Amino acid sequence: MAAIGYFIVSASRQARRLLPGRTYVFGREDGIDIPVQDALASRKHAELRWTEGKGWSFADLNSRNGTFVNSQRITGEVPLEDGSQLQVGGQVFRLYMLPPGGDPSSLSAQAPQISAQETMGPGFSLNDLATQGAAFTGNIVEGGVLELLQYFQQTGKSGRLDLVGGPGQSSIWLASGVPVHAITGAIDGIDALAQLAKNPPPRFAFHSDAVVAPKRTIEGSGPGVLMEVARMLDEAGK
Repeated sequence: MAAIGYFIVSASRQARRLLPGRTYVFGREDGIDIPVQDALASRKHAELRWTEGKGWSFADLNSRNGTFVNSQRITGEVPLEDGSQLQVGGQVFRLYMLPPGGDPSSLSAQAPQISAQETMGPGFSLNDLATQGAAFTGNIVEGGVLELLQYFQQTGKSGRLDLVGGPGQSSIWLASGVPVHAITGAIDGIDALAQLAKNPPPRFAFHSDAVVAPKRTIEGSGPGVLMEVARMLDEAGK
């Protein structure tokens, strides 16, 4: 099964993939994991830590000028969510989670909007979005639409997931990670969701937050909807 991708994105639109299980130190010291070339940063300023079952957290290392998460100065260690903003000295980063098959280049539009010249070391050089207005794009991987929906359930995102490259229009609307409406061709509701899970188009693009479903054709909790789709697939002999 493909895994969720974790990335730290700088204001200069550079991204670095984070590996669960590792700890990343931010600071000015030579050879540090994530160098921050900023006079306000300490030699060893802060740590990004992974805890199995909990995810990423950020900890201040008794820095001279403090460490901030979402504009709030932290003491000790605080948990992070998708989109959390981190400030080390005068430099700002964001933590992002991408679904399996997600394209890291689509994070460029979400880089923190602060002038910075930090050096991230080896990573991804971000390009402009190919799909206008999309928060992120990617390829459908093994595990398909159900795996994508598990990602949205975990992150609680709202918006419209467009599945592109198939014979007709296919979209799934989500509210706080729960599918509330789906269409593929002339089919809608839970039947459309099952059809997309059975025969997914090759690519996806997600448009976030402001996109509201035109109507509600799917009822139930996130886990309940996924279980119902899985049951429909089993009955169809997949």
